[in-house]
Amino acid sequence: MINYFKYNWLERGKKNLKIKIGKKRDFNRSYYPPWSRSWIGRILNINKPYQPVYKKNQISLKTHLPYILVTTSIIVSYFQSNDLIIFLSYIILIPIFAILKFDGRIPIAYAILMLIIAAILLAYGNEDLANQAAIYAYWLLVVGVICLTIEYLREQREEKRSSGSS
Repeated sequence: MINYFKYNWLERGKKNLKIKIGKKRDFNRSYYPPWSRSWIGRILNINKPYQPVYKKNQISLKTHLPYILVTTSIIVSYFQSNDLIIFLSYIILIPIFAILKFDGRIPIAYAILMLIIAAILLAYGNEDLANQAAIYAYWLLVVGVICLTIEYLREQREEKRSSGSS
């Protein structure tokens, strides 16, 4: 369970704000909310009344794993000369994304990024590397479209089941 900052505005006349973090610890802070204390927060005018407090800066592997997998497949394909290994490094993403229910738009976003990189490489005259980046972008688009198709079919099947049981 994620704990949020809770504000106690019991004494509005005082310039102190009591912030409860979790259940046991209380800290006296200034009147201004935490996001406005830094100069960056004041410039960006960040209005976040509730900010999550993470225990010991935990990083969830489930949220970062799809990005790591796509980046790994790009790196593997860059250092390999065997086309079969390059093909398998991208195709293996489809069942992983389908089984673990990752977002299928992630490979498409990487593909767009790879196309931008390919255009920049082509502008600097490195045509061979630009062609490789375009091929990687193509494979990422294929993976992304197949993953999105699987997600769509899964949603349609769930809608049929829920409407049929009603």
